[in-house]
Amino acid sequence: MIRPVAIAALAALTVLPTIATAGQSDPVINYENTDSQMNAAQTEARSHLDRFFEHVLDANGIGQQGSGVKVAFPIGENSTEVIWVSPFGIREGQLIGILANEPHSIEGMSVGDTVTFEQDQVRDWFFYGTDGKMYGSYTTRVMLADMAKDMSAQISEMLSNTPAPAGW
Repeated sequence: MIRPVAIAALAALTVLPTIATAGQSDPVINYENTDSQMNAAQTEARSHLDRFFEHVLDANGIGQQGSGVKVAFPIGENSTEVIWVSPFGIREGQLIGILANEPHSIEGMSVGDTVTFEQDQVRDWFFYGTDGKMYGSYTTRVMLADMAKDMSAQISEMLSNTPAPAGW
């Protein structure tokens, strides 16, 4: 199935001094914290975060299958590592999920570990619409130009024409 492999590849975002995490064999792509395109992508994704949660979380606070959030986890005093978390949900008012990618700089954590995080740590989100296309992934859309052509083409094929569904 193509989605799990491609989703792992989407994790290669960072804002320095942030380290982007991808699947175990996926490359890491770094961006300066002053990168205007990446900063704008994160701001835009976060502006739709409440609507995203309304759309993908069920009555029990569990995210629909095929959805996830990109979370900045602190490493050291001034750095973060940004990792996709999927599946995810809310339990007892706390965001919780499973690391979908292998951390590069977070000691003692591995892909598949359960993590908790705050909403202000979320940098991006994605879900698959009824049309089979991936919505969100604002930061990934910025990264396409910096990816290998074959990976960029594969991910572009999965993405919706616009990151936010009509009406958001």
